[in-house]
Amino acid sequence: MARTLLWILGGAACAIGLVSLPFAFATPWGPIALNLTQTGWDAVADIAPTPYFTLTVLGIAVGAPILVVLNATAWKSTDGY
Repeated sequence: MARTLLWILGGAACAIGLVSLPFAFATPWGPIALNLTQTGWDAVADIAPTPYFTLTVLGIAVGAPILVVLNATAWKSTDGY
C-alpha cells in the first residue's frame, strides 16, 4: 500500500513539474509557451525564470528520485523475473 502511494506521489510530482515547464521561463512579452512567434528562436538573452520555475524544479526534483528508487527495486516484487 505504501509503495502504491509513493508511485502516485512521485508520478504526480513529476507530472506537475513537467506540465509547468513550458511556463517556467518568460520574456518581456510574456511566457515563452504563449509567445513563441514574438519571441523567436534567438531570444536567449531576454529569457528569465517565472514563479512557475520553482514549482517546476521542485516537482521534478521530488518526483524523479522517488520514481527512480521505486523502479530500481520493482524487480523484487516479481520474484526476480
